[in-house]
Amino acid sequence: MFARELADGTVLMIEQEDHTDLAAQFAAHWGNDRFSRPEPYRSMLFGTIYHDSGHREMEADLPIDVERGVPYAIGRTPPGVRKNEADIVNAHWIRGRDPYASLVVSMHHAGLRKRRYDTVRGKTIGGPDPEPWGNLGMDDAFNDLSGWLLEVRDELDLGDRGAQEAFWHNYKLLQVFDLLSLYFCRDGSERGAQREVVLEHVPVRAGSDETVDLHLVPTGPNGLRITPYPLDVPTLPVAMMTRVMSPVLDKPEAVTKEAYYQARRQPLTCEISG
Repeated sequence: MFARELADGTVLMIEQEDHTDLAAQFAAHWGNDRFSRPEPYRSMLFGTIYHDSGHREMEADLPIDVERGVPYAIGRTPPGVRKNEADIVNAHWIRGRDPYASLVVSMHHAGLRKRRYDTVRGKTIGGPDPEPWGNLGMDDAFNDLSGWLLEVRDELDLGDRGAQEAFWHNYKLLQVFDLLSLYFCRDGSERGAQREVVLEHVPVRAGSDETVDLHLVPTGPNGLRITPYPLDVPTLPVAMMTRVMSPVLDKPEAVTKEAYYQARRQPLTCEISG
């Protein structure tokens, strides 16, 4: 769950599977003359769509942040509330349908605890400087594999360096799709207004070490310009369902949950251009 505070005091609540659906909209249209398309395409789309579905277990319980009067959101959820084992269950569910996608998703979640293995990150223009880049990378990611993930690696013939480098490109692409969606869910917003963000070290083509910084610049309340432009259509309309909720303070949790379920649904729409 994500919570974006708006200027009027209401909160825009976004569920994880709405976040991943937005990420998949970028994945579906990624690639043009300069940027290579995700391959295997279907596996990357499937993994992007379901990469955070493990959060469904916590969101179904709808634990309430009584201090803020809304459901707990990313960044404020106590460790005892977060159901980390659900990510493993979700990865097994993905494996039953697409082993390649399950490995990308599992590596994604492992990397979140390690600065995304020092690959791609977001930087807010005018905001505080992010922590310095570290020295993690592909070898660290593959060394972190254990148990059933090693079985999947072997099933996919990812033992040699070349195959691992192609897979590593796709891991980095998932970070980009995730961060593009997070721009709308959390990172690019301040009191309801969008701000300029740079995604650093975005991979350009499979088989190449070339990276670029993507500049995300708002062009209005429902417009965003990305340069250099990585998509396969001149403009891409994207949308994500949200709930607009007024915080419920000094009330039983059951009242807050009821307010969440009754909250007005509002599509968040944006036209992406280059």
